[in-house]
Amino acid sequence: MKHAQNRPSKPREPVRALILPSAAMLLCISLIPLFMLIVFSFVDGNVTTTTGISGFTLKNFLSIFSSSTVPSLLWKSFGISFLVTVLCILIGYPAAWAIAKVVKPRNRNMFVMLSIVPALVSQLLLIYAIMQLLQSGGLVMNFLEALGICSSSDSILYSDTAVIIVLVYEYLPYMILCLYSCLEKIDDNVLSAAHTLGAGRGRTFLDVVLPQSFSGLLAGILVIFIPVAGSFVEPDTVGGPYSMMIGSLINTQFNTTLNMGYGAALSFVLLVLMSLALALINGGMKLAQRKIGG
Repeated sequence: MKHAQNRPSKPREPVRALILPSAAMLLCISLIPLFMLIVFSFVDGNVTTTTGISGFTLKNFLSIFSSSTVPSLLWKSFGISFLVTVLCILIGYPAAWAIAKVVKPRNRNMFVMLSIVPALVSQLLLIYAIMQLLQSGGLVMNFLEALGICSSSDSILYSDTAVIIVLVYEYLPYMILCLYSCLEKIDDNVLSAAHTLGAGRGRTFLDVVLPQSFSGLLAGILVIFIPVAGSFVEPDTVGGPYSMMIGSLINTQFNTTLNMGYGAALSFVLLVLMSLALALINGGMKLAQRKIGG
């Protein structure tokens, strides 16, 4: 009798029926667009409501693999994405730790809200605001002139540096939130025990803090690395024509050149490379977690 009572109950049919709308929605927003992307990547030229699909071809992929521009843009996009992710980690860890362990508990919600303010502002408004700071005679350039680094008449706008600054400012809140959610759960007694046993700050971070925050770190890397690699608004607006990324080229194919087939092929190649990069990141993080522990 007890064995029958401990047996897990099977979900009822009405409950399964309630899951179907969510499953259908996930199907519509993931698998169907992916299938359309694959199909359109073989389309010859543009697709319109009047002409439809003119034909299918392999020349889109042949053009990508024979081009010297696409590989350089891919390397540059992944390089900037890697750099932005690393900067967000270096800035996000101290900020998240300060909110989780240094700030008084009654003030933590306020500091969390302050840290996510950039994520609540319109993207274009945020970009134009930073452009005002980085332009000639702006607040940042005047500050650098006061330090004797450069003249206020100079400007770092329309450069890769400006693009990186904007991207870090945009995505830093996500890294802080991901890390904060893990750091807040670390027991203060564990930290005190590590200090009592003679562990310094660096040793405590490597042996206690880092292993227990791996999940938040991995989530932050995935949240930042993927969208930054495909960014096109920031390079086009802040970086100018010489700070073009792969996302800028894809956007040009859809909106300017009107070559949907080539743009879809570029998107598909970028999707495959991102999947491989994420697999490597995930594998590297799991290997590091096993080596460090936690």
